[in-house]
Amino acid sequence: MKLYEYEGKNLFERAGIPIPPGKVVASVEEAGGLTGRYGSVMAKAQVLWGRRGKENAVVACDTEEQLADTLGALLGRKLFGETIQKALVEKKLDIAQEVYVAVTYVGASPVVIVSTQGGMDVEKAAQKSQEGVWTEPVDIRRGLQPQQAADLAHRAGLDAHGGPSPTDLLLKLYGLFVDCDSTLAEINPLIRTHSGEWIAADAKVEIDEDAMFRQSGLNLPERLSSGRTPTRLEQLALNNDRSDTRGAAGRMFYELDGDIIVLASGGGTSVEALDDLCILGGKPAVFTEYSGNPTAEKVQELTKIALMHPGPINAIWVIGGRANFTDIYDTLIGGIMGGIRETPNFDKTIPILIRRAGPRDEEAFAQLNKIQNQEGYRLFLRGMATSVANSAQMVIHQAKKHQEQSQPAQTQE
Repeated sequence: MKLYEYEGKNLFERAGIPIPPGKVVASVEEAGGLTGRYGSVMAKAQVLWGRRGKENAVVACDTEEQLADTLGALLGRKLFGETIQKALVEKKLDIAQEVYVAVTYVGASPVVIVSTQGGMDVEKAAQKSQEGVWTEPVDIRRGLQPQQAADLAHRAGLDAHGGPSPTDLLLKLYGLFVDCDSTLAEINPLIRTHSGEWIAADAKVEIDEDAMFRQSGLNLPERLSSGRTPTRLEQLALNNDRSDTRGAAGRMFYELDGDIIVLASGGGTSVEALDDLCILGGKPAVFTEYSGNPTAEKVQELTKIALMHPGPINAIWVIGGRANFTDIYDTLIGGIMGGIRETPNFDKTIPILIRRAGPRDEEAFAQLNKIQNQEGYRLFLRGMATSVANSAQMVIHQAKKHQEQSQPAQTQE
């Protein structure tokens, strides 16, 4: 939670929501003296994942030695594929009561959720009545009203003991949700101490990516949708997608350890294509997606980024269904072939299998045949008569052939 700051101040502190005192550390040495300052502490891996407690990545420490041993085991460890680079060491709270509090959207309307059952899938909780779960829909034009917040706190059995009341905290959490253009703001858990204080022991905020231009003050690490820190090429692809609002080209980009570049189009077809490729034994080197009629320049740059992949490339698979409004000519000729043509020292023996259809597809395929005849690229052109699975089989076959032909000849003794 400490990593999320706005102009140098923790998001929740800025909203007036109490949090435990603590410090983010990147080494054992930086944590020296913290148990002397706070007494017993909690050491928490700073990664954007849930279930850290079950993975022994949230650990109670009572002494300096315990804290040093815990941080030594945490820092540098891989957790859900991410290396733990920082840990939050904060004062251990004296817990009398724990609740889960969140604000999220259900459809187009915000909903405030309070649960005494702990964290859960908030969308399901908001849509289906469950024991121990209370919800309050909010009119986005009026915002969460004080009486609404008070009624919700009363229904959930949250009593005001001292410090900010539960009603105040609900109002402040909703205010944070709106101010940060959030799709989700949750406190898990919100703790009442034996002295009666309500404190956000841990929290999460998800920001609407399309609203980031209004959140320049936020200090947020770049993340993929999976939560993983992007590689250099993945970051380049994200930047490429953000360079132009017309269509998507690079919003989804993953570097893998195979040998086939996959340039997919269309959400359902993209997923089907990746499944078929992997099930049939193919291994993607890069999987990325373009859709929504992006500009040729945007697709061209995405192709060039994909071809920067440092591993061996034995095939390129351009796969998609029948587009409704994406310009097939622009995206294939100016986009994908434009990117290939501008890639220095591109190996023209690499097979390029294209399975696409949609606006101006006949014109595009005619031009691709001309490019193949005049420039020597190895193009395999397919339409909707070829299934996605058959197309996957073809590209795997061509990739294996290219790999075999690229291997140096064995000398016979």
